[in-house]
Amino acid sequence: MQYIFMIALALHVMSGVFWAGSTFVLARMGDGRLAATLFAPQMGAATMAVLSGAVLWYLFHGGYFGTQEQVLAVGATAALVAAGVQSVLVGRARRIGASGNAANTLAQAVRGERLAAALLAITVITMAIARVM
Repeated sequence: MQYIFMIALALHVMSGVFWAGSTFVLARMGDGRLAATLFAPQMGAATMAVLSGAVLWYLFHGGYFGTQEQVLAVGATAALVAAGVQSVLVGRARRIGASGNAANTLAQAVRGERLAAALLAITVITMAIARVM
């Protein structure tokens, strides 16, 4: 079980750092074209972060729902909503961008990255707070 924990933790941290970090950078840069380009790697990292987070939850928090788990649940919910926002807004902008209407499409992608960045900031903060509870 210790190996499963180490692998799940490494995957969770690595994918989460890429997902949140790239989202923060794209939100700050406001570059819709780059957001569309990084959409697939971001969604892959989001999927890996969520799945490895679920494994970690099962291993360490599955049978108990105390204060620490409640704080982590807020962060997990924010992460899931962030993934949904990115997949809808940036994904739609990526599909529309291939067919034309570039200005509105790029603005929509930037909006998606900014909303997701705010949600992922909540996720990171809750993970830090939960550690001390």
